[in-house]
Amino acid sequence: MEIDQPVSLDEIQKYLLRNRRRGAAVVSTLGKLAPFLHAVLNTEVGLEILKDDILRTDDLMMKVYREEASEIELAEFRYLRDFRLPLIADRLKVYLEKVEAIKK
Repeated sequence: MEIDQPVSLDEIQKYLLRNRRRGAAVVSTLGKLAPFLHAVLNTEVGLEILKDDILRTDDLMMKVYREEASEIELAEFRYLRDFRLPLIADRLKVYLEKVEAIKK
């Protein structure tokens, strides 16, 4: 998955002129999220880390399901499931929503 510059500077300028303060907040959010998502989705190491997190969550889920997980494994599973992966998904969702708002 690759996130290039999905919106042109001209589109951003038009959006800011139309939406003023709310538009500035949207563009600010994009600016904050873009470096994070670029690092995760456009770099080999970022994708590898995300892949490792997903595979580790899957492995731990099987241990938890079979009731074979240690307390540490259970804590790691909960961290990945409840915090780390949702954080990445939420950031990606917000980013894509903001890009879509600008393109409208």
